[in-house]
Amino acid sequence: MNERTEYWWVRHDSEIQPAEVGFIGGIPVHFRFIGTAGRVQAEAAELIERLPAPPVSVFKPQASSTVAAPSKPQKSGSLLWFIGILLLILVVQCSGPIFDAIK
Repeated sequence: MNERTEYWWVRHDSEIQPAEVGFIGGIPVHFRFIGTAGRVQAEAAELIERLPAPPVSVFKPQASSTVAAPSKPQKSGSLLWFIGILLLILVVQCSGPIFDAIK
């Protein structure tokens, strides 16, 4: 028999809360409210609606033995940004007189 855990909305003692429900062979056996420690027998609760599966990590864990050396900073790119910002400031400062001259 296969054992699995699913997440459901569960009604227990006139309260509806999300719970982790343990199934054996497709039959609910026990449940645990999210955020609590104790388990309760499944006969004491009513399953309302299944919650979506928990999110799965998109990134695969990397092996800790392969530590990459820190890469050198790119200084040529920073100079290009500096020149670009200076040109942008120059255009902003001179755009008014140039526009007036074109008129």
